[in-house]
Amino acid sequence: MKKTALSIAFMGIFISACNDSNSTSPQITTPQISTITAHIKTSDIAPVSTTMVSFSAPGITASNASKITDITANFGDVSIDQTTGDMTFKPYASSATNVLSAEIIAAQHDYKFEISYKVDNNIYQLDGSVLPLYNDKANQPAVRFSKISLDGTLLSPEDQARPANTSDWSCVTDNSSELMWQAPQANGTYAFNETYYWGDRTINNRDYSEASCILDGDCNTDNLVAEADKQQLCGRSGWRLATRTEWQTLLDKKLFDEDSKQSPVNNFYFPYLDSNYDEAYWTDSFTIYANGHDNKPTAGDWQGSNALVGDAHVMWMSEDFDFANMPPRSTNEPHFAMLVNGTVIPDIKDNDVPELSTQLTPQNIAEGVDENLNWQSRFVKHGNSGQALADQDTANWTCTSDLAYRSVLANTQILWQRINKDAPLKDYAQAVEYAKQVNQTALCGQTNWRLPTENELKSLLVNTPISYGPGMVFPSQRASYITSVLDDTNVDYDSYYWTSIADAYKPETKQIAVAFQDSFSESSGIANTELHHVRLISTTRLQP
Repeated sequence: MKKTALSIAFMGIFISACNDSNSTSPQITTPQISTITAHIKTSDIAPVSTTMVSFSAPGITASNASKITDITANFGDVSIDQTTGDMTFKPYASSATNVLSAEIIAAQHDYKFEISYKVDNNIYQLDGSVLPLYNDKANQPAVRFSKISLDGTLLSPEDQARPANTSDWSCVTDNSSELMWQAPQANGTYAFNETYYWGDRTINNRDYSEASCILDGDCNTDNLVAEADKQQLCGRSGWRLATRTEWQTLLDKKLFDEDSKQSPVNNFYFPYLDSNYDEAYWTDSFTIYANGHDNKPTAGDWQGSNALVGDAHVMWMSEDFDFANMPPRSTNEPHFAMLVNGTVIPDIKDNDVPELSTQLTPQNIAEGVDENLNWQSRFVKHGNSGQALADQDTANWTCTSDLAYRSVLANTQILWQRINKDAPLKDYAQAVEYAKQVNQTALCGQTNWRLPTENELKSLLVNTPISYGPGMVFPSQRASYITSVLDDTNVDYDSYYWTSIADAYKPETKQIAVAFQDSFSESSGIANTELHHVRLISTTRLQP
């Protein structure tokens, strides 16, 4: 059909009218949603308490704080301060969907938070790290742990927040206790799976396998300590086994979970300890059970568990790590070890014995008899942690126990400090202060070192009468065992050693001191200001 000009014009008007009607309809526009990511630097995060931090979050101000929506976090709890507009984050808020403790959940996330929220048409995604906090000496929240490199360098703030698979450290300083801990490694000298006998022990208990390590010498904790000191691990010497009290400052029941085999230690800083879940780590606490653990102990049996071998306390990587009555283990068993460095936090013991009131009569040695040839019948050499050393012929020992008075002092250990003959002389006040300093080091595992009484100190002399001819025999006391176990004694005329006993006549200005001479040794009242030698004593009650 042919279209006329009129019909074409009419159709054009109709189409135009339709277009005009469409142009007046409302336009529907879909808003553009933008995603903005940001990293919150550690330096921009302000600790509020040990369980909460705050920081400025992009896109949030005090004026729009109430309009922030869809706030989520991968762990913990996040909210907006309606007054300041700051974001507050509580990393240890409990989870309604996770049965693990909030502390474990935070550690499993390597303390790295991921927070999302919506501001108008923008979705913000933040990340950052909130490491464990503690209250410092000024009662202000501060980062509790610091990672230290092999050479002793403090890791950068960025590396402090990185996990083991992206960073490397050899030690961890617990700023709350000021102790530096050796961090077990995946391999090498300080590998997490190395086992050791305690102290200087070298032979395994027959009921256990042999210890396994890559040390050049025997696999025992003395050699591990020596190696750490030789290497200057983390820039330090003076490494040692930790006390039970020190272990308890590090372990936390909130970090323990039996079902997932989580040890009670922070596995972000000590990532390999979970591999030794429910296993034992040596402490420095040595003790002696009268007959050990053997039903029929055999003297001299270093593969048994007898009084000669002795026992040491361990710390179990389990929930009952703080159980006070946990029995010790025989020192010839192989167990794990983790060293510590810093001022000793001693164990609280209840086995101190006060000054001995029992008269300690000096040993009688006939003239011409050399007691040094038979010193082992009376004395025992002890190591750094108080253990009787396996090698009694060693030239290196720390303390000496005296067995001469066991018959009158049942269940009592008399322990004498081994001293430096060239140590500076001290006046009485300095001697008292020196004893306090020694106790801070827990020498031979003891913290009750003190100046001996006159009675106690004179027990180290021997009675050897001197004969000047028929009918001319005179009683005489002299320094003893000076070429063997007491070769650290300064023997000379008026070579005095301080005691704790005040002079009866001038107690305010004089103190009793004992002269260690080759004959006619005696005690005298000495002015407190004079300078003399010091040898300390520790008296303790043994296990029944």
